Amino acid sequence: MPYVAESVVVQQNERLVGLVYPDFEDAFANGLEAKDIERIMEENRTTLNATLPAYSQIAKIKIYSEEFEKTPKKSIKRFLYMEAKG
Repeated sequence: MPYVAESVVVQQNERLVGLVYPDFEDAFANGLEAKDIERIMEENRTTLNATLPAYSQIAKIKIYSEEFEKTPKKSIKRFLYMEAKG
């Protein structure tokens, strides 16, 4: 997906939410602004959902301004984001 550096999907209120850390460096280098990144992430969600069955579709995207915390082997610590707000 364009301009996505890291992502993780969590369940929130029985809906799937995509948490995304955008590739800000690449986006800003290509002249994009914050509002453009939000629009592109929504386009990414729509594109992804078109390939998924209804029960697997992402209800919304939440953008994170910092990289996700990782384990020593560089996996995202998913448990820290299970109760994502927003």
